Amino acid sequence: MILYYNPVMKPIILAVFISITLHFFIIANYKVEKKDLESSTQAKNNTKSEITYVQLKKPEVKKTEPKKTEPKKIEKPIEKPVEKVKPKPKSVEKPVEKPKPVTKPVEKPKPKPKPKTIEKAKPIKEIKKEVKKVIPKKVEPKKTIQEKTLEKYLAQEEPIDKKTLDTIQRLYGKEFETFTKVQKAFIKNNINRFGEITQRVLNRMGYPRLAQRLGIGGVNVVEFTLFPDGSIKGLRISDSSDYSILDDYTLELIEIAYKDYPRPKTPTKLKFNVIYKLY
Repeated sequence: MILYYNPVMKPIILAVFISITLHFFIIANYKVEKKDLESSTQAKNNTKSEITYVQLKKPEVKKTEPKKTEPKKIEKPIEKPVEKVKPKPKSVEKPVEKPKPVTKPVEKPKPKPKPKTIEKAKPIKEIKKEVKKVIPKKVEPKKTIQEKTLEKYLAQEEPIDKKTLDTIQRLYGKEFETFTKVQKAFIKNNINRFGEITQRVLNRMGYPRLAQRLGIGGVNVVEFTLFPDGSIKGLRISDSSDYSILDDYTLELIEIAYKDYPRPKTPTKLKFNVIYKLY
């Protein structure tokens, strides 16, 4: 037997094979679903709840004895004493007073002013006399006999020449008149001694070297206050020599020489010349 290969038969055979497999799967799926339905119905039947009847008992009501209530004490209200109402006093109407007529005070006639009398001005001499009477005089403390004798002794002046008086007048001027008698006597008696002592210390210290080299000389006036204990205050040059070398040297000179000066009884202002000469 000879078989011949036909190419038209190949797709037909393939289609028949596919349809057979599909039918097989459908039948198998149907059987599985049927089994699932049966199993689910059996489970429902098995799980049916059994109804049991329970007899309910009535709850027993306990008899409660009524509580004994004590009778409340009724408090009697406190009776307040009734205050007697005093009758109001009847208002007595005051009689209306009639206004009194206002009487204006009678104005007295003013007296005519008297003409002022012009006083004559007092002379100046009389006014000065009246002022002197009003101003009280300063009462100075009375000095004892010892103080007076000491003042007289200190105020004694040694005989001095006219040249010394001229020097004092040139140095002090009008200021000399303001000093006391004791101060004036001390200045007049010792003015030359101050110059001599100062010149002696200058010779001991020596002439200023720079001024000696430059050939400078001159005169200056020194001023200070000398106290009874020998100390000095307010040292300065009141009249310059026009050379600072000489003025500064004079101040140094006085700070050494003042220890040898005669001491006054009262603080006294001193002024004297310091002379610089080249020999």
